[in-house]
Amino acid sequence: MDLHTVNGSPANLPVERHGGACQGCRRDEDAPAGVTVSAIPGVTAAMLRQVVERSPSGICIADRKGRILFANASLLAMWGYDLQETVGQPVDLLWSSRDEGPDCIAHALSAGRWSGRVAARKRDSSLFDVRISIDTISDPGAADPCLLISCTPLPAQWGSADSPHHRLEQAVMAMPARFMDLAEMDPAIDTSLEDLGRACGACRAYLSLLNDSRTLLGTTHEWCAPEQKPRRGEFQKFPKDLPWWLARLLEGETVRLDRASGEGRPGREEREFLRRDGITAVLMVPLRLRGEVVGFVGFDRKTEGARFTDGDVMLLSSAVHIIANALNRKQSEYTFRESEGLYQIVLDAITDTVTVVDTGLTLLLANDAFIAWCEELGLATDVVGRDLFDVLPFLPPSARQQYERVIRTGRPLTSDRSFRFGDRIVVLREMRIPIFEQGEVARVITVTRDVTAQKEVEDLKSKAYGQIERNMEQFALLADHIRNPLQAIVGRAELIDDAEAREKIRQQVQRINAIIDQLDERWAESRKLSMFWRRYS
Repeated sequence: MDLHTVNGSPANLPVERHGGACQGCRRDEDAPAGVTVSAIPGVTAAMLRQVVERSPSGICIADRKGRILFANASLLAMWGYDLQETVGQPVDLLWSSRDEGPDCIAHALSAGRWSGRVAARKRDSSLFDVRISIDTISDPGAADPCLLISCTPLPAQWGSADSPHHRLEQAVMAMPARFMDLAEMDPAIDTSLEDLGRACGACRAYLSLLNDSRTLLGTTHEWCAPEQKPRRGEFQKFPKDLPWWLARLLEGETVRLDRASGEGRPGREEREFLRRDGITAVLMVPLRLRGEVVGFVGFDRKTEGARFTDGDVMLLSSAVHIIANALNRKQSEYTFRESEGLYQIVLDAITDTVTVVDTGLTLLLANDAFIAWCEELGLATDVVGRDLFDVLPFLPPSARQQYERVIRTGRPLTSDRSFRFGDRIVVLREMRIPIFEQGEVARVITVTRDVTAQKEVEDLKSKAYGQIERNMEQFALLADHIRNPLQAIVGRAELIDDAEAREKIRQQVQRINAIIDQLDERWAESRKLSMFWRRYS
């Protein structure tokens, strides 16, 4: 049977088949229709295709809304449907109760994966128990993730609601809802450990974390049976050489140990470990945060002949994965809040108003200077989360165009703008700076400074310089006006017969000319000084 996929079109879109493939589906040589297989050394697209076709597990791909995009032969055989009857239909078509589907999908989208047992409904309305695992998968070319659903029918004895395996499944399925509120992280972990411990028959379930240097191990969360001594808050120091079980955990291995291990009798170190802690079986699942093992979740049993089955390991590993996802989200939120608080302190120390908006011009951050400015203008001070133009209604349309220009071009922009508030005019200088995320402008920081006083000083200086220039030009004309009459006086003196009088007149004219020459030199120096002031003041 060939594989078939469809795009995210509406569910009632007919699927045309020709030669066992969708019309218009894209192929990579022998790859299934609509599937692009990256080049992997030693693995061909045809091999991957055969793996999916011959898989005994039912495989289904659905979009984030729960519509079926693909189903393999095993899944169709389990439910008795034809491919055309399933593609485009909601995935809860496969459940006996349509209330179960959306919960599974919501949990998978929030936690990254979900697994559990559901009652499946065949095409002929008969029911059977099936284990499903839902994981989110992403296509680099698609914006939304899809859901990969793997289905395995369960033996009849697993269907009992009183079976330990069923109780453990129910405990795991109840966990994601507890971790939606990260503020209740500690109670959620404690409750989950209690449910898991009781369901798997453990006498103790605990979460232990290592310090950064991996020399100290402490139990931070724990549930114990009434007869078991609690160890919460205890710390264990390690020498330079780590114990064998911790070394294996740090390598990412799950440690499973009992007195009758399926891999043969335990060695001396393993027997001593069980004897020292007074237990008959132990399971330790490594806990990873950001890809690094930082601790483990352990389960101890005391009953004779107790052991953890492969099914127990799979379910408890899923539970640890849910806890790790929640801790990762908590750590990311703490890091963000801590950095946000630091940035807020720095911004509040700046006297200029500072705001941060997203590409939709929604205010994400505002410093104290901006809040005080809004209060002074009689505007609302509860600004975070509101549209910028609702907070500052006096902004003209050109301001929106400037934001759009910064977002489109990715280049900073500085501009001056005048606003009239009552009987005064305020001049603001706005500097808009883009912030990039993954190569795209995600936010814009705006630093606004009131330059009204600066503008007034600049206007006064400009007027003063203009008046000085006009005075100097008039002075130059005045010097010329003085020299012209002096020439007339000298000419008139030459006509006088009295030689002594002519000489006195000539001397006085020369003194006046010398004074005018000195004034000309001072005018030239003042001209240079004026040009210097204009350039550097």
